[in-house]
Amino acid sequence: MNKMPHIQLDSSINCSCAILPGDPARVDAIAAYLEDVHEEAFNREYKSITGTYKGTRILAISTGMGGPSAAICVEELACIGIKHIVRIGSCGALQSGHPLGELVLCDRAVCDDGTSRTYLQAEKFIRQLEENLPCEEPQISYAYADEKLQNACRMAAEQLQIPYAIGSTRCHDALYLNQKAQIDMYYSKQGVLASDMETAAIFAVSALRDIQAASILNVVVQWKSNITEGISSYKSGEDATAAGEKNEILTALEALVLISQ
Repeated sequence: MNKMPHIQLDSSINCSCAILPGDPARVDAIAAYLEDVHEEAFNREYKSITGTYKGTRILAISTGMGGPSAAICVEELACIGIKHIVRIGSCGALQSGHPLGELVLCDRAVCDDGTSRTYLQAEKFIRQLEENLPCEEPQISYAYADEKLQNACRMAAEQLQIPYAIGSTRCHDALYLNQKAQIDMYYSKQGVLASDMETAAIFAVSALRDIQAASILNVVVQWKSNITEGISSYKSGEDATAAGEKNEILTALEALVLISQ
């Protein structure tokens, strides 16, 4: 079999379980918990390694930022035999009471991604709200986690005694919208717990390609906090968010061991 064009992998990796961080640097962090690590490929945003964790063979591969690159990754993974996927990533909280470093086990994801659509619809929607004009509120549709793998993530977090919350995430393609505060408030009022950029695409493609998928997010920006400062603190490795990253890696690994048994 020829290697897939973007991830540069084929079925010879002999894996059915994969962890998908967004950032290629997270792949190196995952490697620290694996045995018999082998560097597989690094093409575009897709950096990959294989290794074993408690006897289970694991692929770790980065997806890059946003839904389109994540979807390409999942599509190509489906072609080489991957059956179980856990996304690990960062999120901003859309509800109060969720501290930095807490894990969010996503049971579903609001499909609000689509970059050009996001910008154009946000401008129109907020203008209608501000001018008190009749407007059609955003149609909320969801992509869902696989129930069995979601339960495995929950069981793993409980066994590891890691703090977590279960809820939905709103997925989008526009981090710096002028209307971000109003949009976040709207979805907060709908009960959405967090916000990220990749989970919905991963859930949607996985469901179409008969892959079990889950998503574990690390809170790096608290509700109503400054997003730029929060992400910068995460990148600098501050204690709470660094602990959250370690916890989501361990939870994902343990969940994949559970689901593969």
